[in-house]
Amino acid sequence: MKKGKRFLAFLLTAVVCLSVSACTPASESSGSSSTGGTSNPPASSKEEPKNVNTKINPLTGLDDLPANCIGKRPVGIMINNIRSAVPQNNIAGADLCYEMLVEGGITRILAIYSDIQSLPKTGSIRSARPSYVELAKGHDLIYCHVGGSDEAASMIKSMGVDDVDGNYDTKTIWRDKGRVAEFGSVHSCVTDGERLMEKITKENIRTDIRAGANAFTFLENGKTRVPSGEACTSVTVPFSASYTSVFDYDEKAQVYKKSQFGAPHVDYGTNKQVAVTNVLVLKTKVENSHDAAGHMNIELEGGEGLYISMGGCEEIKWSKGSANNPLTLTNKDGTPLELNCGKSWICFVGLATQIDVEAE
Repeated sequence: MKKGKRFLAFLLTAVVCLSVSACTPASESSGSSSTGGTSNPPASSKEEPKNVNTKINPLTGLDDLPANCIGKRPVGIMINNIRSAVPQNNIAGADLCYEMLVEGGITRILAIYSDIQSLPKTGSIRSARPSYVELAKGHDLIYCHVGGSDEAASMIKSMGVDDVDGNYDTKTIWRDKGRVAEFGSVHSCVTDGERLMEKITKENIRTDIRAGANAFTFLENGKTRVPSGEACTSVTVPFSASYTSVFDYDEKAQVYKKSQFGAPHVDYGTNKQVAVTNVLVLKTKVENSHDAAGHMNIELEGGEGLYISMGGCEEIKWSKGSANNPLTLTNKDGTPLELNCGKSWICFVGLATQIDVEAE
């Protein structure tokens, strides 16, 4: 295998059936529209996943889920990723993260945590986006945000997404004094497990997870697999001219350590660098809406991508389709993709994006 950098291009075949748009300006001002209520979505008719009612964490495949979290819903938190708001609290603690463009060349992160009760202070929290609302629905998350676009607010209500909105609930999502002093008020909104559980109990928010809400497949604990394609010791994912995520492989720890803005992506609370077992780069249609703020439309139908883990990478397929459906990952032949157990970071990028994969 030839060492050095290689640009891997792979073609997405997608059917355009859904378009979602991002709707707050690049200045990161709080959204003015939101929903304050919570409602229970109808039960899914999908078959119950094998890992419900076991200690297997459905987001990581690891056999470490606390007893009080078995069969329960995760929380999804909209994490601010504008440069002036980093580092973030508890970003390294997420079981699963999604990153994609929102507007103005910036990305935002949906961080998902299986254990709500033990959640430490997490943030800063920003406004909802339609594409993230769809992901929240698919995972059956309790969705935390601060405001959002009119479209996102409408989707939260119509889809029955149970949400906590810091524009209306300033007890559950509050402005942390330490972050206010260092980052400013707009980048200071946080939450934690204690206040979330108070909210959930008070408002009787459903805690049992909907059947079929997670479609990921993992190898058995203790087993690993190197993807069958190219070697990959580093992968660079450019979202825009100013936002790039880089994942460098730590062979000893068997994780990819994340960097952005030319420096390690660290956790504000622990100073630990974000590290994940699995990196997935999913290609889709990403278009500028050409409105005044440059909001991005992200299609979440399906297509092709890369799976990166254990020092290797391979081409895969992905699908979502309906907003109710979870994200599904498959091999190129359509069989379920078995992920290595551990945390994952999923990047959605445009069709023409070139992914820089390095093997050394």
